[in-house]
Amino acid sequence: MNTENTSATIVRNCISAIDDNNLNAVESYLSDTFTFQGWTPRPLDRAGFLDLLRGIKEGIPRLNFHLHNIQEQGDEITGSIQVTGYQSDSFIIPSLGIPPIPQMATSVLLPTEDVTFQVQYGKLTSMNVQSVRGGDLQGLLHQLGVDVIIVQ
Repeated sequence: MNTENTSATIVRNCISAIDDNNLNAVESYLSDTFTFQGWTPRPLDRAGFLDLLRGIKEGIPRLNFHLHNIQEQGDEITGSIQVTGYQSDSFIIPSLGIPPIPQMATSVLLPTEDVTFQVQYGKLTSMNVQSVRGGDLQGLLHQLGVDVIIVQ
């Protein structure tokens, strides 16, 4: 069996590209109809997800999702993520109405969150994070010492 094109391999490669700050590669793994939900106050489409990653990676270039506990059932992949990183610069995410986040020189370690991916025709069509208290984007900002209300 060719493991190069399994759904789990596609998910692993996409998350590795995020971890490596290779957003061109990330973009190549996403379908045109990709949706991201659970980690932000409202679902994001492909462009919104890439905007989120660009913004965060500007301030936390070594942000890492630490994908683990991967289970594959056809086109559905489940697993867990634990986001970590060190903020080395300021950043903004204007599409979510977040004001500029100043450099805090702070490490973040979010709680583990479950995640479900859908893959069709070799592309990620969705990523759904089951947010937990202290997790998600709000938890990341809180750990940086920034408590803002994110636009829905």
